[in-house]
Amino acid sequence: MADSEGKKIKIAQVIGNAKAGGVINCVMNYFRHIDTSKVQFDFYTYGPSPFDEEIKARGGRVFYFPSVFAFFKCVRFLRKSFRRERYDIVHAHMTSLSFVSLLAAKQAGVKHRICHAHSTTNKEEGFVHFVKSCLKHISTWFATDLAGCSRLSIDWLYGKKAAKKAYLMRNAIDLDRFDVTDEEKRELKAHYGLENCKVVGHIGRFEFQKNIPFLVKAFAILCKSRDDVRLMLVGGGAEFENVKKLVETLKIEDKVLFMTEKRNVQEYYALFDVFALPSRFEGLPLVAIEAQAMGIPCLLSDCITKEVDVTGHVEYLPILSANYWANEISRVLDENVSYDGRKAVAAAGYDIVEESKNLLEYYTEVNAK
Repeated sequence: MADSEGKKIKIAQVIGNAKAGGVINCVMNYFRHIDTSKVQFDFYTYGPSPFDEEIKARGGRVFYFPSVFAFFKCVRFLRKSFRRERYDIVHAHMTSLSFVSLLAAKQAGVKHRICHAHSTTNKEEGFVHFVKSCLKHISTWFATDLAGCSRLSIDWLYGKKAAKKAYLMRNAIDLDRFDVTDEEKRELKAHYGLENCKVVGHIGRFEFQKNIPFLVKAFAILCKSRDDVRLMLVGGGAEFENVKKLVETLKIEDKVLFMTEKRNVQEYYALFDVFALPSRFEGLPLVAIEAQAMGIPCLLSDCITKEVDVTGHVEYLPILSANYWANEISRVLDENVSYDGRKAVAAAGYDIVEESKNLLEYYTEVNAK
């Protein structure tokens, strides 16, 4: 709640890249539902994002800070800003890079500093994997408290001993947004001209982590055996143009739909007959929770934590063979699976209404130390 003097608990949410992705969406979900008479959220990002206006409308503020790779410039900016704003808590959401903002927070005299684990890594990242593995050992040097989105990401960043003290801040969602009737789904499919199609869906940034080229190759193989399928890719990112070129090379342009991410993303989920996420690594993918809330069968990479399966309708596949994925996608499509996933998602602790109350209690406890 508010502190003993009745003031709001003032919190800096350090995000970094806020243009898209699970981190900003997770924090925004909490911001939309937490009691803002008790807490003040300010967002620190690398630059303008689609969320800026909403943040301001909800009483938050947005500060743009230099990249952490411009280390001294970044620390200097954050230290000055944190000191000026006199935050009670700095909550750093940049996983192994969180030490940069937490160092600045400590230098600025911020008493409570939370390091948050949102992801893991994979050896296929090469040098980036090496850097992350090194940085994770210093990520907590300047933290007073630890948090994370999944036990897998918490264990990876902090080690199992320290992980026992970490707060689990689930990637919770607004379940009411996923209450879509079968009739509404049929109308949406008709709107997009997909009423006679089976749709393989994917939502995520076009980046190395998400392994989208692998999914495109699997889909191209699937197209050789059936003509009723379409692939819908929702998002944008550094690999977007490369993926488009791959689609053209495989001559499946007429079967792949590229869509931009939007606020009412549930419309896209309502079109999907199967959700595919062949990521090389994840923390706990928000999109997989959302897909289950919509009652969609999910095919996920076996690199993703088993914690994400909260309905029993998730299958984990190795990302070794595109042929295997094509066969499994076809099998699931033929099974015509549909289920009410919202109750199971809520029971597993992913209801944002309840989890935002828990987060408020957590911030109150941290601030009282």
